[in-house]
Amino acid sequence: MGSRSQSGESQGDQAMLANEAASKPRRSGAPTAMWVIAVLLAFIAGTLWNRPMQPVALAQNTPLAGGRGVFAFTGQIGHNEFGLFMLDIEQGTVWCYEMDDTGGVKKLKLAAARSWIYDRYLREFNVAAPTPKEIKDLVAQERARPSDDDAARGSNSATGDKDKSKDN
Repeated sequence: MGSRSQSGESQGDQAMLANEAASKPRRSGAPTAMWVIAVLLAFIAGTLWNRPMQPVALAQNTPLAGGRGVFAFTGQIGHNEFGLFMLDIEQGTVWCYEMDDTGGVKKLKLAAARSWIYDRYLREFNVAAPTPKEIKDLVAQERARPSDDDAARGSNSATGDKDKSKDN
């Protein structure tokens, strides 16, 4: 008897499962789509993994063009005139080229050149007011004079000291 009830229950369970399976919509394309996505992701990952590493520039300032201590950059020479400046760090020189339009033919022309080797030893030369000495004197005057903040702090501390002496 026990065997009949077990087989009867199992047949009933099988029937219920069959009815549930029939009532659920079958998604036959879903597993296929998942496999396609998985294969594509694996392919992309493999491609990224095996590619040669290249240097990446992430929001970097563009460096000056140059090498071995010689740098080139552009700048304005005059109104609507621009030049190519060259800077030689090792020799301590700077020079500038400009475009010269003589007779309808544009040519590159040396506009100016100089050495700054000895310039760094000068304290004042061809400077507009205020000169470095005048600025030094102004700074000394400012440091010698008490500031408004110092005066306010000094008066508060002086009255605070008087109040303390009254309490004693």
